[in-house]
Amino acid sequence: VMEQKVKTIIITHKDRFIRFGYDWFEKFCMKCNTTIVVVNNEELSPQEELVHDIVSILHVFSCRLYGLRKYKKQIERDEEIAKELQDGNPSDRRAESQDS
Repeated sequence: VMEQKVKTIIITHKDRFIRFGYDWFEKFCMKCNTTIVVVNNEELSPQEELVHDIVSILHVFSCRLYGLRKYKKQIERDEEIAKELQDGNPSDRRAESQDS
């Protein structure tokens, strides 16, 4: 027996709430007497959706690169970290500190 604890779920975009299987989740919510309210219910063409997704991906990676700049001087000063980033191998010092 499922209890109804949530009456309404308010989301801004369908794809930001649940990327895949939204239709299934919506049916599941209906069985539990829970309604989903989509605030921004705009319908986009497949091309427009693709452009929005690509822009989102570029934004995330540009933020990551910008975040790495913050630590650039520390990385350059620490030869072990620089070597680790180049080789792709975790350092022995970190592995030892995690074991302790």
